[in-house]
Amino acid sequence: MSSPQRVIPQHRARHTLYTLLFGSAVCTGMLVVRCIYTGKLRFAGFFWNLFLAWIPLLLALYIWRMPSQGRRGWFWTVLVLWILFYPNAFYITTDLIHFKTFGSDGMFRWFDLLMTTSFAAGGMFLGCLSLYLMHLFVRQRFGWKMGWSFAGGMLALGSFGIYLGRVLRLNSWDVVARPFKLVGDILALVDPHGAKEAMAFSVTFFFFSLVVYSFVVSMARLHESDLSSTADGERPPDRP
Repeated sequence: MSSPQRVIPQHRARHTLYTLLFGSAVCTGMLVVRCIYTGKLRFAGFFWNLFLAWIPLLLALYIWRMPSQGRRGWFWTVLVLWILFYPNAFYITTDLIHFKTFGSDGMFRWFDLLMTTSFAAGGMFLGCLSLYLMHLFVRQRFGWKMGWSFAGGMLALGSFGIYLGRVLRLNSWDVVARPFKLVGDILALVDPHGAKEAMAFSVTFFFFSLVVYSFVVSMARLHESDLSSTADGERPPDRP
């Protein structure tokens, strides 16, 4: 699998990554402040979830930096890992389900709300950037229709993956660690009640994530004046 022509200026990529790192540092700082203030490690799992949200972005960046020749098998391995870990990015938004417990251990309720929302926003933007990189990868090779088909398919698959994680408490690595339990829990969804909930959650979350992703893509396109032809499947003019 050959790599696409590099069309993303390095200075823009660095700026975006630094912004995401700054946001992640702010989220982590708020969590540390909370732990110090309350003397408890409650919500410490938010940091782990944010760490998992970084994995698909790093994998997407690695795919873009792969050499053109000689690593076809390795490409597919990394792509499968990206697909497995991608739902972890948007998963953080479901941590808002803990809303009823905010402020129950002495911390200000508004602080818990802002902290959790910050982690959720960080996860969403990490997920959007990761998917956008893969979207561009596919679009440049196969055209804008295939690019959006890939993005939409991943948003749908990711929504179902988030249901498996939040409701059934499954993880990305269960594909290797507990494959039989994973398959059994998915097959159990043929039950009418389970299937109804899974479908309702997945469809609702799909449209939520589609709106967020579409907004982020529309903002990105404002800065694609010199990349727009490539994004639509055409080669950009050569530069000195």
